[in-house]
Amino acid sequence: MLSIKIFFKERKYFAPAFLYACFALVFSTWIIYIPFLAEKLQISEGQIGTALFFGSVGSFVMIPVSNRLTDILGVGRQSFWGFILYGTSLYGIFSAPTYYWFLAALFYYGMMSSVFAIAVNSLVAEVEKLADKYIMTGSHGFWSLGGIVGASTGGYLAGRFGMPMIHLTVLLALLIGAQIFLRREYMSIKGEARKKGERRHTPWKPLMLIALIGMLMMASEGAIADWSGLYLKQEVLVQAEFLGLGYALFAGGMAVGRFTGDALSWRFGSWRLLRSAIALSLLGFALVLTTQTLVVFAGFLVIGLGFSIIVPEIYRLASNVPGVRAADGISLIAASSNVGFLVGPVVLGFAAELYSLYASFILLTGFVLVALLFAAIQKRRS
Repeated sequence: MLSIKIFFKERKYFAPAFLYACFALVFSTWIIYIPFLAEKLQISEGQIGTALFFGSVGSFVMIPVSNRLTDILGVGRQSFWGFILYGTSLYGIFSAPTYYWFLAALFYYGMMSSVFAIAVNSLVAEVEKLADKYIMTGSHGFWSLGGIVGASTGGYLAGRFGMPMIHLTVLLALLIGAQIFLRREYMSIKGEARKKGERRHTPWKPLMLIALIGMLMMASEGAIADWSGLYLKQEVLVQAEFLGLGYALFAGGMAVGRFTGDALSWRFGSWRLLRSAIALSLLGFALVLTTQTLVVFAGFLVIGLGFSIIVPEIYRLASNVPGVRAADGISLIAASSNVGFLVGPVVLGFAAELYSLYASFILLTGFVLVALLFAAIQKRRS
């Protein structure tokens, strides 16, 4: 668990990594209140899917703007302000009095998600380069830790008290206060400068396979986050206090994997490790589909172990593509993965509306299988 020691020995590594924990704490606060909001607004799974689609569109339209902002503000400054904008965007969602307000709030939420996600991933990539140390996987481990705390503790509080606005206000006061204290460690980091007169282009061709795997796997991760609570409620029939436990176990598995992932990557190589991780995730989905309570919870844990390696390794692969600037590769993968993270729940919502939530999780399993096939294509090419 050497990765953990690095972060707690030096604040310059802890500060950007803690942004991931803040990201996950805010995100998990949103997902645990989806059943509450669905009941409050009296909306169906299909309408939730439509609303999540608005979040996806907001994220997509902000991709070029977010990339441009990293050149103007620098990755450090954009990460700080991006987090504040992202966190406070939940006020619009939680206060929505009507379904159409809910749609608009999710569109804005998606926009701010892109601004923050692209900035923070580019920031950690730049810190890796400046320090000549592997911290990408460990930094993503802080997302998992944040998810564990947010989904378990926050999920229990949501089920017990059901006061989202107070919950969010206390959480943001703590997290923004922490970032004000830590920001001096990363605010001055600008990122790799673009040469004068150099045209901005999207390096799709050499990154296509990596981007497709990233989108499929992040679509699955986003769907687990947004729909696991409803799946446990409707298909597994667990009590309200434990609706956040599935995502908490998923995040716990991710934390274990991510704090050991850098060493595994060095030993086995990124592509080999990626294929193994996707296969493990597929096994986890098979367990979730049993609908047996303890087996389902075990399945979410196994999925987390598999997913833990995938996103950091995809970023690492994108930063080492010949002929592509590391910053451009990471920015593109961060953007495309973020779109997948938001699109996945939309597809699940429509599948649940047309068939059932169980059928939508079968579709999720299909996403992971296709990603494994794409990874196998790369093996044949090499």
